[in-house]
Amino acid sequence: MGLAKGIFMIDSQTIAQSPINHGPEIIDNSEMLLYHMDRYGVDMGILKVSIGYSNEFNAKLVEKHPNRFIALCNDSQTQGKALKGEKAWNIKDAAKEIESYLSTGLYKGIGEGMARDRTEKMKLISWDERLDQICHVMELARKYKVPVNYHVGLPVGGFSHRNLARSRAHDDACDNGNPLLCHEIAAMYPDVPIVMSHGGIEASAYFMQDYDRCLNVAGSHKNVFLETGQWWAELYEKPLLDVNIGAKKLVWGCAWGAPLNQQWMPGQIPTTYTCNNIYEDRSKQRPYQTNIYGWSLREIGRLNIPQQDLDLILGGNAAWIYKIDTPVLSGKQLFKDVNRGFDNSK
Repeated sequence: MGLAKGIFMIDSQTIAQSPINHGPEIIDNSEMLLYHMDRYGVDMGILKVSIGYSNEFNAKLVEKHPNRFIALCNDSQTQGKALKGEKAWNIKDAAKEIESYLSTGLYKGIGEGMARDRTEKMKLISWDERLDQICHVMELARKYKVPVNYHVGLPVGGFSHRNLARSRAHDDACDNGNPLLCHEIAAMYPDVPIVMSHGGIEASAYFMQDYDRCLNVAGSHKNVFLETGQWWAELYEKPLLDVNIGAKKLVWGCAWGAPLNQQWMPGQIPTTYTCNNIYEDRSKQRPYQTNIYGWSLREIGRLNIPQQDLDLILGGNAAWIYKIDTPVLSGKQLFKDVNRGFDNSK
């Protein structure tokens, strides 16, 4: 069917900067991002931060392009100091940093991912201890009435994360490694929208175990949504047929700006997928920007579903979750009304 088009398209995960040695210097990729957005008709991008990224940079980009971006926030400074050995990471400092951003009103959510210790010499962590950390973040989301991006899925391929091997063993990131743990969070905070970043497919090639677990969580809680930008077409079929998920709980978000190479596996399902190559030299800045929009929109474009449902996935759901104002023309709204089961306006 070709490239998918929506009435108001929102990429719910965009990365407009590249950190240099965990800051404070960064590379500004916003010119390339806006070019890609314009080429593919993406109306807005939701800016996220991770290790070494600058919350302030994203806020300035929102100020410069208020009709194109909104920003989320995270504890990037606290993480950066810990990684440099300047100060041990702790959840109280992380929560204090996050609240300092939310209190300005410039940031519309928390993410990507829950604040956590990322240093190499950290101890193994129990779920009880990790749950206490996560509750600090969720309490802030409840207080400021903003959504949380709950990171799930572990990448494969050539990723240079310092602690990736232990993350894969699910030692230092219980919640990353096992999406089913989100059941407890969603049940404790039913009034806080949770977007499961990557929907279980985070440059993870064709491995689907986290995807199925994400479906289980989203189908069990009204406040849990699935991000789908790295999904190939066939992954949409099961949740679209699930009465407890459907189009109203799928949120298109591509992680534009991340190094997401597409790999090719002719004759198989998936035929193409996002996964990095372990033989790449990740110490060098890639001289081109991966065209994740073209691939992602071709995949979702293979679905023959009602346009109003496609509109929800490509923008309507994100607009509702993040309270983004969309055009109201001739007194009519752009997206159809759906029963979401809870009020996100209060």
